[in-house]
Amino acid sequence: MRFIDLSMPLDDVIPVDPPFLRPQIEYKDHIGGLQDMYKMYGILPEQLPDGQGLAAETVTITTHAGTHVDAPWHYHPTMNGGEKAWTIDEVPSTGSSGPA
Repeated sequence: MRFIDLSMPLDDVIPVDPPFLRPQIEYKDHIGGLQDMYKMYGILPEQLPDGQGLAAETVTITTHAGTHVDAPWHYHPTMNGGEKAWTIDEVPSTGSSGPA
């Protein structure tokens, strides 16, 4: 079996979707992370090396963000003349004819 990776990095810069569907990424540096350190652990800046907290990102995305496959259910609740449409966990892999 051979896999070809078609994915691309998730970011909030490349306009691959309309603005309302684009990922939103909030970047926090070590000073910006101080408030989170206090909220999570009650740790004060003076208790940390050089008074700096954790750097982190907060990501908000829709299920339509990034490289993905849409299941038939995404488009309509039925398919094939009234059958229940497949959800993503029911989409057959190569060589299969459908859900077991």
